[in-house]
Amino acid sequence: MELDNLRDEIRKRDEDIIRLISERTELAKQVGEYKREHGLPVRNIDVENKVIARYIEEGKVYDLSEEVMKAVSIALIKEAVDAEASLPIPTEPKKVAIIGGAGKMGAWFADFLKASGHKISIIDPAVNNGMTINDCKDSDIVIVSVPIHLTYSILTKLDKICRKDALIFDLTSLKTPLVGRLTNMAKERKVCSIHPMFGPSATSLYNRNLIICDCGNKEAVEETLALFDDRGGNIRIMDVSKHDEYMSYVLGLTHAVNIALFTVLERSGFTFDDLRTVASTTFNKGLDTNMSVASEDPMLYYEIQHLNAHRDEMWDLFSQTVEELKKESLSDDPEGFISMMNAGRKYFER
Repeated sequence: MELDNLRDEIRKRDEDIIRLISERTELAKQVGEYKREHGLPVRNIDVENKVIARYIEEGKVYDLSEEVMKAVSIALIKEAVDAEASLPIPTEPKKVAIIGGAGKMGAWFADFLKASGHKISIIDPAVNNGMTINDCKDSDIVIVSVPIHLTYSILTKLDKICRKDALIFDLTSLKTPLVGRLTNMAKERKVCSIHPMFGPSATSLYNRNLIICDCGNKEAVEETLALFDDRGGNIRIMDVSKHDEYMSYVLGLTHAVNIALFTVLERSGFTFDDLRTVASTTFNKGLDTNMSVASEDPMLYYEIQHLNAHRDEMWDLFSQTVEELKKESLSDDPEGFISMMNAGRKYFER
């Protein structure tokens, strides 16, 4: 058979695969409708794990690699969960104002809540629709999606403008500068604070982490949870006072390690293109994250480092660990180095 004919046969198989994926997704929607009718959650981790295992076993019959079968099954599961989670939920439409709604994360939440049937108003100078913060006075829900250093003043203004029964929450990556404002407001009105642990490129909530910070008003937490629950995401509720301690490691440390890495590379004398020609698997695996961090907003990343009340503990531990690693790497006795490696392995064991 000629090469063009072989490629044509592959194209036909691809069309069959796409058609079957579409049929599978339609069946998933029916599963989603059944779950809604019977009060079942969208995600069932046990079922998902069984699907992955089934694909791996079936793949062996056709001599297909476990890596490929796992990737395919996970992609199909995500498609199915997204289809189920996107089904309309019977709910009373709310009037939602998003301050900073023209920004990337603000726009993400606008799209998400609009798809849930809510009426969205964007309050952002970039939109030029004539709306200002004063237009939040009749909103049922107000979301603040502005830089950290602007959020405090916005919350203060909203406290004077919004109805007492309005739900208010922000999306900031750090809570330290806002804790006093949030907890004081929460004594008198429905206020909490959330942190989406994903960026605006996320196509859905599937397997994404979302933190809801309790600022002292349980009703606010419950209403916010209802907006995002059972959409395929992983929701963690915590006291607002605990948030930044976690973030000092999840964000602060992670960003610091990546910034240190690309700064060392930039100063090494080797060009990026040159290093890529000799890159190891480990080096390449970290590249996407490293390049992503390098392209982010420097001021946002500075604020995440600088404004966290727990920054000193993290930096002290990080600095001590780097010095220890240097010492053990240069030592003629390998035991200290091996001990660090073994401790890390044990930490990640489940």
